[in-house]
Amino acid sequence: MLGKADGLRQPVHCDDVANACVSALRSTHAVNQAYNIAGGETLTYKEMVLRVFKSLDRPPRLFSVPLSLFKFVVMCLKCFPRYKYWSPAMAERMNQNLVFDHEGAMEDFDYNPRAFVLLEEDVLPR
Repeated sequence: MLGKADGLRQPVHCDDVANACVSALRSTHAVNQAYNIAGGETLTYKEMVLRVFKSLDRPPRLFSVPLSLFKFVVMCLKCFPRYKYWSPAMAERMNQNLVFDHEGAMEDFDYNPRAFVLLEEDVLPR
């Protein structure tokens, strides 16, 4: 984890995305509209990662690196051509809230996302 990893997330299941698409296509209210869709639960980035470990039945092995240290390392690595496009922004996002209101989708085509509960088939290769 980089920093506290306390940015809020609303992970959405791919089946909910597919159902939203089909429902929007069938809805007369959704014509020429744009919608945010999100998962049915808001949790921190860290909690989301912990749930993935839990669903794999593995003990979580997390450690936190201060963002300032990570930024310094990235700045040093950018001296090498292979890493010239790296940015601390990828780490900073773990600490930013990325949540969206999906009320319009709920009203216009009954979008009803599930909570973030991972099943074995969601995390293990088939």
